[in-house]
Amino acid sequence: MDWSELKKSMFLPSSYSERTRNLLALEKVLNGTLYDHIRYPFFKTCSPDGTYIPINQRRPSIRTHLCNVVVEDSVSLLFSASHWPSISIQGENNEENVEKEEKIRKICLDLNLPSLMEQAAVMGSIGSVAILVQAIDNELVLEIKRSCFLEPSFSLLDPRRLIRVREQYIVDADGLEKAGFGSFPDGNYWFTRDFTENETIWYEPVPVEGFGQKKICLQRDEERTVHHGLGVVPIVWIRNLPNMDPNAPDGKCTFSAGIDAMIDSDYLLSQTVRGLRYSSDPTMVLSVDEYQFPGGIASSLTKDASHAIALPQGSEAKLLEINGTGAAAALNMWQALRSLALEAMHGNRTHGDRVSAAQSGRAMELMCLGLTWLVGRLRRSYGDLGLVSVIKLICRITQKVPELQIGGKMYGPVVPENISLVWPAWFEPTFGDMQTIANAVQAAKSAGAVSLDTAVRMMKPATHVQHIAEELKKILDDNDFQETQQKNKS
Repeated sequence: MDWSELKKSMFLPSSYSERTRNLLALEKVLNGTLYDHIRYPFFKTCSPDGTYIPINQRRPSIRTHLCNVVVEDSVSLLFSASHWPSISIQGENNEENVEKEEKIRKICLDLNLPSLMEQAAVMGSIGSVAILVQAIDNELVLEIKRSCFLEPSFSLLDPRRLIRVREQYIVDADGLEKAGFGSFPDGNYWFTRDFTENETIWYEPVPVEGFGQKKICLQRDEERTVHHGLGVVPIVWIRNLPNMDPNAPDGKCTFSAGIDAMIDSDYLLSQTVRGLRYSSDPTMVLSVDEYQFPGGIASSLTKDASHAIALPQGSEAKLLEINGTGAAAALNMWQALRSLALEAMHGNRTHGDRVSAAQSGRAMELMCLGLTWLVGRLRRSYGDLGLVSVIKLICRITQKVPELQIGGKMYGPVVPENISLVWPAWFEPTFGDMQTIANAVQAAKSAGAVSLDTAVRMMKPATHVQHIAEELKKILDDNDFQETQQKNKS
């Protein structure tokens, strides 16, 4: 069974658009619930009436979660603790604005932005994700929104400019009451909200049954509608990977190319395990003529070594046994499917148990070349177009709300200017790597081939220097101190 057939059997409300249903199906792959709607377990081969149940109507007993593994590995290289980018702000004369960099760095930590961006990258692997940034009671609040229930609208003149995002999904009457909308008759309702450049417009819930009729229109909920006046939509829309259609609301899914191979792997391993269990307890076949068992020939037999079956003379009993060569071939096939799926998704195909000694950072990068290529593309989507946009939107809100509280602190208006990200090395350098870098930098500095500023930047992967300007000042101060000490001695 391939992904197209499995998706057809999923229960996805027909009221949703085709895009929403597709994204919901991809979410099931990501969280490992793509088989939960299948009724029968894999070990059950016959229904209560004795009808044979085909394999594609049974849930696999083993799930490899290859798609989820690729997503988690890529996000770990993107926004983990050792891979969080440093923020660089170039002021006048191309000099670093250390004070503003430090302020924005503290804002990111107070908002727990690394964890939020990591979660956004996982959720956005289906194609897209949205981050809502808003001030509620003078407190900055960031929220990750599932893009499957959002419909963005971009400007025709500038496709990069977001002019509206509509949030719409189905909720029942009990959910509306818990959300504070009051009591409604039992049934399902459309919850609708628009995020525009100047307002957050709430609408009255509309019953699902009559939503498609032309006479029904959305009514504004003036009590909940908020006028923020930012001049921009308070949502950062992030496309996952470049798509064939640059104007599509969603990017390319990270794991879509490996779903078919993963489904085949799950069913293959489930059938292999079932075969191994069968070989440990094969089916018994009795050949009898006139001999009848107590209770009739259809009575169940106890398959246990402690229960002997007495047969009349001339009868025979056989075991339907299988050998283990099929299991070995199945495992080889599974290895091929796993490699194919990881190659299609640009995942990590290396095995840690095959590495006999510690490898350098460059060697590890070459071993995980496909994965680093994938993360390199994600850095542009979630870093340059995602994280930087979130920081700029936060700065815009601080200018609009001067008394804004961020994590219980007031930072005042922050003006964004020339914000860029400096990404760390893919893998931590070993002591051998650091020694090689130091020797190369020292040789280049002694030969006058690089400046002191360039030398510090070359050593940054090994020393984890946050601010180049501060490090240069410390080096110059140390040199002046040493010269003063030598003069005093002489």
